[in-house]
Amino acid sequence: MDEDIPRGYPYTVPTRRPVAWVTWFIVGSTVAVFLLQLREAHLHGEDVVGDVLAFSPQAMADHRYWTLLTYAWAHAVAMFGDSGLFWLHIVSNMIPLICLGPALEEMLGHGRYLGLYLGGAIASALVWYFFNSGGGSDEGIIGASGAVFAIIAAIGTAVPRARVTVLLLYILPIRMSMRVLALTVCGVEAASVLFHWMPEIAHSAHLGGAAFGFFYVLAVRRRS
Repeated sequence: MDEDIPRGYPYTVPTRRPVAWVTWFIVGSTVAVFLLQLREAHLHGEDVVGDVLAFSPQAMADHRYWTLLTYAWAHAVAMFGDSGLFWLHIVSNMIPLICLGPALEEMLGHGRYLGLYLGGAIASALVWYFFNSGGGSDEGIIGASGAVFAIIAAIGTAVPRARVTVLLLYILPIRMSMRVLALTVCGVEAASVLFHWMPEIAHSAHLGGAAFGFFYVLAVRRRS
């Protein structure tokens, strides 16, 4: 093998990247919970598991504080009233988690990355609760999108100039920096809140998770 390397050519033996076990545990456990949701919905005709795990004003009133985390492991078994779109919610959350999570986990370390994800889920739920607790509605939220927005904002803050190819509407490839990606998705969410676009989506929760991810990375950077 040495004869195939030109004399004086810098050669580095490649090293294996660490396994992003936190990311894959989150993905695996989330998919497992979703499959359980589908099974129970098929047997009982309603999302029994999702209702138990969901975070809502009523859950806070009942002191079920554990739903501040469990809601992030449940996803809608029907989107926009169509049960045929049962896959849309979880897929739209797991794809960015799989694409961005391992790199961020390698940068932050397993423990800090787990803290980011769990903290993002809690922060997004509390922000949503702040804006929705006074409306008298008992409707709750489910989904990992708040924690995923924390990851998007965190990686946009940690490595703002790193570039990534984004599939717009999962079709059109667009090359942009992590900073632009984070600012774009947060800008869309802010506009959705201001103009009441797609009110069935918890846009305030997304912004809460993104804010947590931004300040989390700043705090880690200051302490490191």
